[in-house]
Amino acid sequence: MPPFSPIPRSASLPFASRVALVGLSLISASALLASGAVLWAIWLGQAKVVASLAALQVALIILTVTLGWVLLIRLAKQLHATEAAHAHQLTAVSREARDLATLMEQRNTEHSARLNDLGEARRTSELANDGLQRALEQLEQAASTDRLTGAWNRRRFEEAALPELALAQRRRDPLSLLMFDLDHFKRVNDTFGHGAGDAVLVGLVKAIRRHLRASDSLIRWGGEEFLVMVPATRLEGAMALAEKMRTAVAAIEFPGIGQVTLSLGVAQYAPGESLAAWIERADQALYGAKSAGRNRSLAAPMPDSTLEPFHRRPLLEVIWDDAYMSGNALIDKQHQRLFHLANALMAALTEEALLAEAALRLETLLAHTSQHFHDEEGLLREAQYPDLAQHASIHANLLARARQLQADAQAGQLDFGKLVTFLAVDLVKGHFLAEDRNYFERLRSVSGDAPPA
Repeated sequence: MPPFSPIPRSASLPFASRVALVGLSLISASALLASGAVLWAIWLGQAKVVASLAALQVALIILTVTLGWVLLIRLAKQLHATEAAHAHQLTAVSREARDLATLMEQRNTEHSARLNDLGEARRTSELANDGLQRALEQLEQAASTDRLTGAWNRRRFEEAALPELALAQRRRDPLSLLMFDLDHFKRVNDTFGHGAGDAVLVGLVKAIRRHLRASDSLIRWGGEEFLVMVPATRLEGAMALAEKMRTAVAAIEFPGIGQVTLSLGVAQYAPGESLAAWIERADQALYGAKSAGRNRSLAAPMPDSTLEPFHRRPLLEVIWDDAYMSGNALIDKQHQRLFHLANALMAALTEEALLAEAALRLETLLAHTSQHFHDEEGLLREAQYPDLAQHASIHANLLARARQLQADAQAGQLDFGKLVTFLAVDLVKGHFLAEDRNYFERLRSVSGDAPPA
């Protein structure tokens, strides 16, 4: 608001008021002159006292009225000037208020636009994140399955088999492996073409899957050679499954080709046995079935008792427990996946044949860990977790250490002791099982989920 300004010179009364003021001034002057004349006449003795006093009284009344009127006009003039000044100030204040309102409206519009931009950027980021997650899952699926049949490939089998071996040893549960291939499959390709051969492989896998449990794993080992890993199954049960598979395939009439048969070798896992030795025993049993005339199943004998006891060569493993559940579906799914990848990597370190894959497995674990940290921080941000900054800093530190281990692996200088310590102690025990538990209650309170029983 501008400071109070003096009455502008242009502020004046209307013309009629100015004329009246001049007239009153002349009347006042005439009254004063008349009063003076009367007093002078009285003093000289030339006028009667009573008449003179009456004239003097009339003159004074006229003078008083005139002066009062003049004062009223002056006061009216002053009030008029003051009102004009106030009106001028009100006009200035109103103009400033309008300018301020316009400025605030502009800023509100800018802020709204920025908020909209930020919201759009966040939605775009979330969509990109979802797309990245789906892409990672698709890439992982493509990298772990056979494109023609949809069965697991060798890499996926080796990743899953080592934890199964450790679990079978720790719980003393049986575990069996079937190796099979099609008899005279080369004749099918040579006679009917590779397209027909591919159709037979696809039909073979489809028929065999009908006899497998959800826990069983079907693997394309190479060409027409396949594996089936059956947990919690002794040799007798695996042989029964092998016969069901062989009979089911022999009953299929492939269009334009006819019937095909299977030969199978079956081996139950022996405590203390390496993955390579277990597969080799199943392969020898398959060779024996083919040598005995094909279209049959043959069990592999257990290795001799001189084999080094398993407990003297323990496999490293971190065990998932339902007590580790946070109640958030995404977090729990990712934690279980990271446990599995960490176990696969540590198990690979105990198998000399798989040491060359350590860098690749570590890279896979690092990609999933980075994605998990990103998703976790997003959930904690939505839940307004008060220690998010500190938690994110711990994430950054863990990723930096993992990338250094990855660089060491790529340079052929990986320290297995440091890697195992990082996986088991720092990542799993120190972070997933300790630090992450600090936010479980916060997520549950925001989502309204009850803690797992």
